[in-house]
Amino acid sequence: MRLTLVGLSALLASLLLSACNSTPAAPEFSSDPDAVMMDRLRLVTNAQVGLAFVDPDADLADFSRVLLDPLDLSSVDITQPDTTGSTARRTKWELTDSTRGSLQTAFKEVFERELTETGDYEIVTEAGPNVLRVSAAITALAPSATMDDNRSRHVGRTRVYTEGAGSMSVAFVMADAENGEVFAVIKGTRSGSPVWGVNNSVSNMGDVRFMFNRWARMLRARMDIAHGY
Repeated sequence: MRLTLVGLSALLASLLLSACNSTPAAPEFSSDPDAVMMDRLRLVTNAQVGLAFVDPDADLADFSRVLLDPLDLSSVDITQPDTTGSTARRTKWELTDSTRGSLQTAFKEVFERELTETGDYEIVTEAGPNVLRVSAAITALAPSATMDDNRSRHVGRTRVYTEGAGSMSVAFVMADAENGEVFAVIKGTRSGSPVWGVNNSVSNMGDVRFMFNRWARMLRARMDIAHGY
């Protein structure tokens, strides 16, 4: 399956250009012969958020089904929160098995809901014709506070207030699931709520879902454009 420019260009404009642009511009590609990945993916130079290498000849119009790989958490760089002047215990923020499971579940649920309920796309579990494979990996986390557990915060502690849960960097690889041809490699960072509030496990997971939904919504919207919806 060979792809055309319009659909993927719109997708990348939405994913990578400033969210303040109501009408995202088409991506501009570097003319530097060294700014190439996998021989055909070219660097998008006007990406204001994140980094992107894209096949300029790609499109999403032929993809009506999506295969979501499990969220990859195998290599996450964690920036420890600043606890200066706080009463928090000086424990290291780390990904527990429970946290990993919650992140993977949230990613799957958010993307599936956005693509199937808001959009008109089928989620599949196997590769095949007209299937877009989306692989995502969290590459970095910068939590704004210590973990909400008795190990990290004192029992009977006062409430912790922060400006959102922190930030998350995610790398995406998009490919034709049938032949494995990769046509986009994207990396971006999103932050949680800009509003100060209570920081706990519930509010943090709400922010995580909010960040995932921003990516999922952009993907769904640009697939809609490619399909003429």
